[in-house]
Amino acid sequence: MSKKYAFFRTLALSTSLVNAKAALLEPPYAIPTFASTGTASWPAELEWQSLNVSVGGKLQTLRPWAAVCYTSDPSYDAEKCQAVLSNYNNDFTRESVPSALLWPNWEACGFNGGCSLNHSNPQLVNDAICHQGTTPPYSVAISGAEEASAIVKWATANKVKLTIKNTGHDYLGRSSGPSTLQVNTHGLDDISFIPNFVPQGSSAPPVPAMKFGAGAQLYNIYSFAGKNKVSAVLGACTTVGAAGGWFQGGGHGVLTPAYGLGADRILEVELVTADGQIRTVNQYQDADLFWAIRGGGPGSWGIVISATVETLPEMPISASLLVVEANPAQDPKALGIDFISLVGKYQNEWINAGITTSFVFFQNKYILSLYWPTPSTPLSILYPFFDDLKASSGNYTVASNNTASPMFPTVTAAEQDNIGPFFDSTSFYGASTQLASRLIPQPYLDPSNTDSITKIAEAIWEGLQTVNDVLKENPAGALSTESAAFILGDMPAVTRNKSMETGANPGLYEASWHVTFASAWTLGVSRDTDETLIEAIHRATDPLSALGFAGSYQNEGSAWEENWQEAFFGHKYSSLLKIKQRYDPDNFFTTYKGVGSVTESPEFQCYKKNFVTNGGLKRVLGYVGSMFGGSSEERAEL
Repeated sequence: MSKKYAFFRTLALSTSLVNAKAALLEPPYAIPTFASTGTASWPAELEWQSLNVSVGGKLQTLRPWAAVCYTSDPSYDAEKCQAVLSNYNNDFTRESVPSALLWPNWEACGFNGGCSLNHSNPQLVNDAICHQGTTPPYSVAISGAEEASAIVKWATANKVKLTIKNTGHDYLGRSSGPSTLQVNTHGLDDISFIPNFVPQGSSAPPVPAMKFGAGAQLYNIYSFAGKNKVSAVLGACTTVGAAGGWFQGGGHGVLTPAYGLGADRILEVELVTADGQIRTVNQYQDADLFWAIRGGGPGSWGIVISATVETLPEMPISASLLVVEANPAQDPKALGIDFISLVGKYQNEWINAGITTSFVFFQNKYILSLYWPTPSTPLSILYPFFDDLKASSGNYTVASNNTASPMFPTVTAAEQDNIGPFFDSTSFYGASTQLASRLIPQPYLDPSNTDSITKIAEAIWEGLQTVNDVLKENPAGALSTESAAFILGDMPAVTRNKSMETGANPGLYEASWHVTFASAWTLGVSRDTDETLIEAIHRATDPLSALGFAGSYQNEGSAWEENWQEAFFGHKYSSLLKIKQRYDPDNFFTTYKGVGSVTESPEFQCYKKNFVTNGGLKRVLGYVGSMFGGSSEERAEL
């Protein structure tokens, strides 16, 4: 290791530790007291009737979606159950059902504290109880900002916590919560093209833009963009609601290396804040709130009604789609680490040239996909990598290689024909799913420092084995005997020097790789396997953390992240907290591991009930609880 690199690394580590300590010592400014079902604090029936009148009779009670399939449940209905069984693993159906989330572990409150079915074979449940879990008891499917405002005013007056759901595509479970009132924004799905958009209150030159409601999902937005012959920075997984948590967490996708984060491209946001006010925020109106909501975390700032994003001209997409297999006669660990290192060697050059990489790493099989706007980079940029791969033909077999410039005529075509379907194929909708992730800053993938790249590759291998060690015994309920590491190179290289222009995690701007570990399981898993697997996923990032990488993408991070302020928000956390205090002085929109998060929230109490027998996660939750005002009794219980 060079002296220059060693100094840089020491400085980065020391700065990270200082920031981490400062963030953890920052307490929430207000700890709200929310009403709880079954207690005197819960609003009386007359109050709920008043709310129902104010929203035009849209208030509805919620039971878990699968309750009709539990024969012991009062709501059991054989005919309705058939509809649930037929669509249980369908993401579009789950997203449209108010009481369903994409991953049912977030519908539960504690082990077996939910109402799920078997992902692999959905069928009637005769021997278990359907628990309400985290399913809110009430929901309102709003049709506009006025209804959202009425709900906020009612909820703040009655101390009822709100849960905001547009698709339920949240890996931290924040789309649901016990003793909450759900604000369902899924129906706000209007999309419009504005050829000459000027932000409200501005005299800026007009730019082309798309405006979409909070419930508009990417598959519809991409289709709309294609029909209007424009492109936009949007996500990869087309089931996501673009104006929900996606851009509020930062938002990345196929165009991000060349054009920035989703948060970088947002021009205006309409939302309802904790005072019930309907606000249109941009760089000219409530500029501090506009800064915060673009990357400062979903659910923390209010109820988003719509977002407007600057569009780009229609553009073709080039791609190189490879499947590489390791020589089965050789050591899979050595070959795996070498292949990760080989990709790492070129990663900075690729991302700086506008290329997005999607690298799904199984220990004996590697799926490497590269996409880029055709005009920005010639195909020849890949030739050195292909030459290196050819030189290693004794170690690896290229099972398939589909490379073309261009391969897709438009971004919409790339998403509809390839990217979206691929990411859907890797998601187990209707099965419990957990993630953990780390961001790898660009300097650590400097091709001149092979030692650094190798250490990162070794840490990724080690992290993956942490998960696979649990799966290899094929425990009941697990959906596979092997997991994969997702190594994504879709960070905002082009806006790296504009980190302070949004509230997004600075680690996103610094990163060249975003490394994610995950696994899925279903009904029938034992408590021991459930706890052990979740602990393994959470701890899979430990080897990368040991190298000094503390940052994580909050939309795809661990629900058990210890130092979540630093991991999800970096040095911006204190600034975000001050802005939140200005617009939400009572911390009404507190959300799990969001800005101003508190341990007394209903979500935290449910997550605490998970894994109470698991020593590792007990320590995690106990530590967070002690830092942010959990009672001594709660800390003892943890």
